Amino acid sequence: MVTGLKNNFFYFFLCLTSLWFFWETSVLAKEAIGWHWYNEIYQEETKEIKDQKADDSSKNRKSAISQMAILRQAVQEAKARAILYPTVENMRSYLILQNFVTNQAGLFTQIWKKTLLEYPELDYNVSHPTQNVAQHVMYAENSKKEKEAIRVISEKYGLFFFYRGSNPLDQALAPIIAGFSHENNISLLPVSVDGKLIEIFSENQNSRVNNGQAEKLGIKHFPALILVDPKNQKVVPINYGFISDAELQRRFLQVASKFKEGV
Repeated sequence: MVTGLKNNFFYFFLCLTSLWFFWETSVLAKEAIGWHWYNEIYQEETKEIKDQKADDSSKNRKSAISQMAILRQAVQEAKARAILYPTVENMRSYLILQNFVTNQAGLFTQIWKKTLLEYPELDYNVSHPTQNVAQHVMYAENSKKEKEAIRVISEKYGLFFFYRGSNPLDQALAPIIAGFSHENNISLLPVSVDGKLIEIFSENQNSRVNNGQAEKLGIKHFPALILVDPKNQKVVPINYGFISDAELQRRFLQVASKFKEGV
């Protein structure tokens, strides 16, 4: 019931404010009457029209968005009036509206906090904390999950790296891929699609020039990282384009969890 009274007061306040501006503007700027307002000739209404209007009254109530639009316009109008016609009364009118908006914003913030206490499942920070200490803990936990995902995937899959040996971006990515493969003990097969081998892969016995592998796997964008299960002939794209070591570890976890939300 209290909420209803507040809403009714809020709507009454908006209507009263709007009526006040319309009256004051008509007095101070009569020349604008033909632009914003007009004198409407009301015809006598029949009983049927009055009954229809009564039935539709509940449908025509202002929505919250409409009320906000009225309030926003009233504040902007009051501010503009205080700037163009700087008097104590005009400034007072503007400050009354501005303070009302500020108070409502403060109330909104307090209700937000209270709601999250009553419905903690709606609090995003519960599962995604932003504090520094919590971030370190979450990072350590995620790192363990990533390492485990890489370990499980590496038991079944090998990693194909399709690259262009003459491309600077691919050359910069090559050491990251080589280091990732060595650190996580995952089989790597580097494949040059332009015939030029990158030096860091020169000692890799699996390193080779493309001989139809890219076409067979449907790879058309480079550089490309592809997981291949040779036993079941299963192919899983990991990444196209440049990627950092940290992002690559996260990508393995995402693939392992089938891009489950929150991973």
